[in-house]
Amino acid sequence: MSPDARERYAALLPVTTLPEGAVVTAFHQHVDTGKPGPIYVMEKRPSAWFFQALDADGRPVEHTVELCQRCHAEAPADSLFGLPKERRKPPEK
Repeated sequence: MSPDARERYAALLPVTTLPEGAVVTAFHQHVDTGKPGPIYVMEKRPSAWFFQALDADGRPVEHTVELCQRCHAEAPADSLFGLPKERRKPPEK
């Protein structure tokens, strides 16, 4: 998560929006080996979120991100699902 969006993401609510330029990254590991796997990136641009897939070393790879885009279009807050409930921070008053 880019530093400028970290607090908003940690307390994500349906009305929350992240700032333009925010980057959300998911790092995966191979289940069998524990070795680093693909990296999925969302970057908020002026007109929409941009999706990209990278290999474990951060190089762009040919990967269909349409499924990612479709799923995130259904997310409750600014195309994001947020942290698991037990890891969320309550909003500041």
